[in-house]
Amino acid sequence: MSRISNLDYLKGIGCFVMVPGHTLLLSVDDKGAYYLYFTLHFLTCLFFTASGVTTVFQAERRPMSFLLLYFTILFFVGLTFTSVFHPQWIFEYRIEIVQIIMLGCMSLLLMHRIFKDRWGLYFVAAMVIFGIKMVCDIWFPEWRGDGILFPHKDYIIPLHERVEGDPPIVVTGFPIFPWLYLFPLGVFCYFAQLKWNYLIAGVCAIFAAGLYYQHGFSPFLNKWDMTVQHFLVVTFITCFIFITIRTVPTEKLPLNRIAVFWGQNSLTFLYVHLIVLNSVGVALALLGAREVPYVQYIWYVLSFIATYYAMRWVTKLPTSKWMEKEYPWVLLMLVVFAMPVMVYSYQHLTILVSVGGMFIGLFMAHNYKAIKDFPILQRLLKPKVA
Repeated sequence: MSRISNLDYLKGIGCFVMVPGHTLLLSVDDKGAYYLYFTLHFLTCLFFTASGVTTVFQAERRPMSFLLLYFTILFFVGLTFTSVFHPQWIFEYRIEIVQIIMLGCMSLLLMHRIFKDRWGLYFVAAMVIFGIKMVCDIWFPEWRGDGILFPHKDYIIPLHERVEGDPPIVVTGFPIFPWLYLFPLGVFCYFAQLKWNYLIAGVCAIFAAGLYYQHGFSPFLNKWDMTVQHFLVVTFITCFIFITIRTVPTEKLPLNRIAVFWGQNSLTFLYVHLIVLNSVGVALALLGAREVPYVQYIWYVLSFIATYYAMRWVTKLPTSKWMEKEYPWVLLMLVVFAMPVMVYSYQHLTILVSVGGMFIGLFMAHNYKAIKDFPILQRLLKPKVA
């Protein structure tokens, strides 16, 4: 499957914002880091929208049955990433980033089968998906679909508004509603006439300004239980970024070489950056740097540098011949499924399972290109003999 540099660039910028976005906020008194941390949450959309567009290109080159099975396999591979944040994921399942991307890609395959190149229908689909979330919030606020369909009810109080005595926070993951809306939105913004991007961006900016005047900045920060304010900003950013990558050559965009490289290896990046962030954070803690001025930004800079060189090293490692068949992947997935059961029985293994998920996931991500050559997938590419 050929690469498209502007979409790789978009994924790479999404990788950039993950580095500070996944560091711990060491002090809420550091207002600069505090607002940077929340502002970066708006840019989560870049990964999803670019993946949606890539799916449409794939749908024009590969049979739907091939792609559905391919995305399903990657969905299960992504459980390694889920185990990092939810070591007991079998018992308290949350959709994490790899799963929501695969679900978004599969939903777009179905849309593409029906919509074809009628790009306006993708925008309608995006608005309907977000609208379902808003309808549920208004009419069925207590029903959350177990935190899978809609954001978990224990996260209704946003992080920045929580006070002592509030119920324990729940790591929500990426519920189907509203996060699936970004996939068809990205397709619309990439393929439709640019004038629609300008128009939608302008409408979102006007409504966002009005809501800011009425309710202030705080509602804009609620990413996980997505507010209308956050939706407007994310939609504006999506339109703006697609205007940019469609009108400016990739080689003229800032940080293009690093961003394209990270975007081309985005699945590997997901695991590498977590390993690097935690390693740098532990090193700073051991050095007693928590009280050092600007330590948050020192953490950011060191993590960016270390992640870049770690990615260079990992991507040059040879892939495993062992992973060219299906059975090693099945064996590793059995281990992934066994890990949450172990944690349920032995709580002290929680950290071990999280670390294990990172390194098993990294190994799978480094070898994931072998998946498309599995015999079971290759058979779907062969024309049926009459």
